[in-house]
Amino acid sequence: MLGTQHYPGNFSILCLQADVEIAAANVLDLFALIEPVKMTSKLKLHLLVHLKADILRFGPLVGVATETFECFNAIFRFCSIYSNHLAPSRDIAFQLASQEVLKHRLTGGWWPATDGEWKRPGPSVRNFIHDHPTLQALVGWTSNETPVNGRPWFLPYNSVSL
Repeated sequence: MLGTQHYPGNFSILCLQADVEIAAANVLDLFALIEPVKMTSKLKLHLLVHLKADILRFGPLVGVATETFECFNAIFRFCSIYSNHLAPSRDIAFQLASQEVLKHRLTGGWWPATDGEWKRPGPSVRNFIHDHPTLQALVGWTSNETPVNGRPWFLPYNSVSL
């Protein structure tokens, strides 16, 4: 059959479907040989069974990958270091909220005080972050200044480069 063979720039959808199905089955077979317990404990392995149907329905799965969100697990882990682990979700939420409050105050944000007045940090605190680009990077502050090619991110724009 001429339509189902691989030619550069001319791919048959039937051939690609078969390749995806075979590749997913090979991965499942290898897991069954190496560590069969993972077959029942890992949900992601079961998702391989539905790979062909998902590609047909949603298109290429590059944008659907969950690995982009798995890097956030390290942040959750660091937030729960001082937790007593009785209510980890609450402890992580409090830690992330206190980090956001600190970021809000360091960047000159306002907050209501107990007397009903609105407060903001003094000029020394507000200027502190302007003088420390490393701190700016840690709180996610993006500068409006035009970047200079070859200048490391941790050097201020007015300093001499390395």
